[in-house]
Amino acid sequence: MPLNPFDKSSRLLAKLDAPGFLGWLLGLPPESLVFRGWLDTRGVPFATHPDQTGDTVAHLKNPAENGMPWAIIIEFQTTPDPDMLSRLLGYMSGVLEKLRPDPEKKSRFEIGTAVVNLTGIGNASRNMSWLAAELVTQIKVKERNLERESADETLAGIESGRWSRCVLPWIPLMAGADNPDTVDRWKRLAESEPNSRLKAEYGAIAQQFAARVKRKELWQEKLKGWNVEESTVANEWVAIGEARGEARGVAVGEARGVALGEARGKVAGGLQIARENLIEVGTKRFGSEPLESQQTTLKAIADPAMLTQLLVRSLDVASWEELLPTA
Repeated sequence: MPLNPFDKSSRLLAKLDAPGFLGWLLGLPPESLVFRGWLDTRGVPFATHPDQTGDTVAHLKNPAENGMPWAIIIEFQTTPDPDMLSRLLGYMSGVLEKLRPDPEKKSRFEIGTAVVNLTGIGNASRNMSWLAAELVTQIKVKERNLERESADETLAGIESGRWSRCVLPWIPLMAGADNPDTVDRWKRLAESEPNSRLKAEYGAIAQQFAARVKRKELWQEKLKGWNVEESTVANEWVAIGEARGEARGVAVGEARGVALGEARGKVAGGLQIARENLIEVGTKRFGSEPLESQQTTLKAIADPAMLTQLLVRSLDVASWEELLPTA
């Protein structure tokens, strides 16, 4: 099950400021958790999707309990998954079996799960009991349903310093985010971000999410002129829009990608454009250009649709070798 762009953007946001994101997600002040990193789950088969690994499993320590190690499995859902509980149980099993907080063989993580539903209302928790048989199974999932969150209250939390600015891009999905005054308030907070790359990501992803909940026109108008040149999300969608040459980009990538794709397509032809875009995006993501043999493989592909599929897949793999495996 490939990630859609909204889930992918959420994963990016979680990693831009992991402690800040986790504090907001769990409703904890900064001193109540210690973030040790994102766990390497490449050796953990996620039961319902054996070809995937979870790249958002946080290693936390609870300072209130002598640094007790926790593994927190985090899932983002554009719409709630009715099978989320079974998926989470599979993930928990894999993490408990394969991962250790330290080299000691007997050490184990405490484990928890959290789900962020970008739209809709999820309910992954379960409390199952058969008291006469003395059977009780309880799974409590930390679940954030963004459409029930207050945009104004969340902005107030960011203004006060309780929450990190990394929460800003999710604001368009929250209740009240269709109010122009709320967007102006958001803009003032985002403009106070000193890191230009983060500022670019916040604006690009906010517009992407606004488009998902039919608030695109308001947010694009309010953020007109927002510099997204440094945004990973914006640049990926521009490249995809160029390769497809049609209106399938999201938010900022939509307008720029389609326009550039059509203009360049008239001059150089769709195949060459698609190859150039794939090499450009892949080089940025993987840190190197494709090998000569891999470039030969690309030149042999005469189907624009196949090149477009490779471009989209390049956003989900970690190397040229994964994207273009040699025989």
